[in-house]
Formats: sequence, C-alpha cells, structure tokens
Amino acid sequence: MNQSSLTEATYQKLHAYVLGAQVKPDGKLKIAELAQSMSVSPSVIREGLSRLVADGLVVAEPQRGFRVVPFDKSEAYHLFEARIEIERLCLTNAIEHADLAWEGRLVAALHELAKTPEERGQRGSVSIDWLKAHANFHSTLVSSCRNPWYIKIRANLYQHSERYRALALQHPRTSRDLHAEHEQIAHAAIDRDIQTTCALMTVHLKRTINEFVWEDKQETAA
Repeated sequence: MNQSSLTEATYQKLHAYVLGAQVKPDGKLKIAELAQSMSVSPSVIREGLSRLVADGLVVAEPQRGFRVVPFDKSEAYHLFEARIEIERLCLTNAIEHADLAWEGRLVAALHELAKTPEERGQRGSVSIDWLKAHANFHSTLVSSCRNPWYIKIRANLYQHSERYRALALQHPRTSRDLHAEHEQIAHAAIDRDIQTTCALMTVHLKRTINEFVWEDKQETAA
C-alpha cells in the first residue's frame, strides 16, 4: 500500500473509531497508542486526526494534543432538528425520481443492514461494519434525489448525528427495534408513499434524540 492509500485508510479507520463512540466525548486521542493499534507511524495518525479536526469531530489543543469534541446536548437537539428537515427534502425528491434500480439497491441495503451485527465487545461499542451498513442504507434511501446540495448538506448532518446515535446505542434508555424501524421506512419508500416515509423517518430520528431528553429529565429529578 502506497503512502497516499495508507493515509486515506488510516483516516477512514479513525473516522469510524470516533463516530462509533469508542472514545468518550472530550476523551483524549493518544497518538502513540493509535499508531500501535493501527500499525502505522505517529505522523500518519496525526495527519488523520488533523482531517477529523476539519470535519468537526476532533479538536486540537496546543500542548494537549487531540480530543474528541465534547458532548453538547443543545447542539444535538439543533443538529437533529436540521437533519429531520433536510431528510424530508431529500426523501421527497428521491421518491419522486425513484426507479426500479433504486428499489433494488434499497432492498439490498436493507438486507445487508439486517444481517450485520450491531455491537461488539462488553463496552457495547458499535461495530464498524454496522456503521458502514447503516450509512449505506440511509444514503441509498436518498440516492435518487436529484438536488446535489440537498445531498451534500444531508451528508454533513448525517456524519455529525451518527456520533450522538452511537452514544445513545451504548447507553440505551428505551427499548427499540431498529431493524423494524428501518424496514418500515424502506417499505414505505418502495411503495412511493412520500408522506408515510417522511413521517417514519421523523419518528426514527426523534427516538434517537429522545434518549438525551430522557437523560436530562433524570438528571433534573436527581
């Protein structure tokens, strides 16, 4: 593997590592340990972390190194509020322009997600393979959307919301059947039912953010 490919592969691993919430918010990212675990040089890790700073997922502090961005509940609420609105726009446009090829891709993405284990290890960290399958399912849903700006904005919002979703999965406050939620959304989309698809997606996303609302109430009660 050449240097360029190695750097890109390491960045992708670090990206999944942070989005999978394998380090707590505001947790320190130790370059030496990451370099050893990923079998690359510290300079490659440093370059990958610098790209994550640009992505808004990591912060760099003088003399202190790199840390995962802190957890901010108010930011999470605003983020999911924006995500819900842009998902509605993307889904509406996508279903209006959907064809049989899109339908086949969606069925395949749903099947892949259903067959991919969600968690691994005793800490409940989210599987990187599941993260990829989950991202593929949601991106396939809107893949027939013909407005590239909708897609770009959605991709950015999705990336940041995934970190909060991974945290919610590690400490679930409610019982959820994620497969059933994904299946219902996919079937409504395949039926070309825009209203139902958007409504189900809204509920799907609100259930994730409600994990943090629940925690707020518990802290207030305490």
